[in-house]
Amino acid sequence: MRVLRRGTPDRGLADADRVRVLEQDPELGLRIPADSITRARKELCTRLQAFECGIWEVPDDDGEPARLGYLVLEGLLGRDVILAGKTCTELLGESDVLLPPSAYVREEKLVRYHVQWHVIEPVRLAVLDDAFARRLTEWPQVTSALFERGMRRALRMSVHQALLQLSPVETRLLVLFWFLAERWGHVTPAGILLRLRLSHQLLGQLVGSQRASVTTALQRVCASRMVDRRSDGTWLLHGPPPDELAQLHWQPRDLLAAAANG
Repeated sequence: MRVLRRGTPDRGLADADRVRVLEQDPELGLRIPADSITRARKELCTRLQAFECGIWEVPDDDGEPARLGYLVLEGLLGRDVILAGKTCTELLGESDVLLPPSAYVREEKLVRYHVQWHVIEPVRLAVLDDAFARRLTEWPQVTSALFERGMRRALRMSVHQALLQLSPVETRLLVLFWFLAERWGHVTPAGILLRLRLSHQLLGQLVGSQRASVTTALQRVCASRMVDRRSDGTWLLHGPPPDELAQLHWQPRDLLAAAANG
């Protein structure tokens, strides 16, 4: 994976490029009165940054600070928290709001950790800088919508934290797939298509398990016919999500080997 310099955007898209936020993310303007929405779309514009796949360290403020953070317009990235040599990952994508660089100013902490981002699919970010914040004061409906985005992200993080307590790893993975499908899944005649290409390493970081354990657990999950990995690396979920997680029974190793050979 290519490593990007700290805070370096894809130079194919200059920092000077501008974006009308409400045209890119119409949901933010749903509460604005119809007779004002055209003006709001014109006024709520800001800088655009783009990043190709690779490691993105916590960004420096390049030019005018991103006081309110960044709004993800397109793409997929992971927020990695590295603690005692272990990495825990949160997936973020379109419509998510990222914290501003000032939120990562390091103080002396008793527990030392490191935060970095890795871009899984190329991303486009709206920079919510001071100029945007000043224009935003006239549009409290958008401020409210951005605040609600942050609250929804906090709720998702709490659910993710809860699923890490599930056992065994097979159950953790199955719940993770359905958890991600709520946001990134698409209904097809064959099942719910999760169009995320998640490596075994990344899945391990998402469920708090070693890569080798994830590989074994995935074999059992796929042998259960509840999840299939497609040839393009995406995932297909079959049937409804399980109502009673305690009643799930995973095949022992001997049955798994028989299923693989059969």
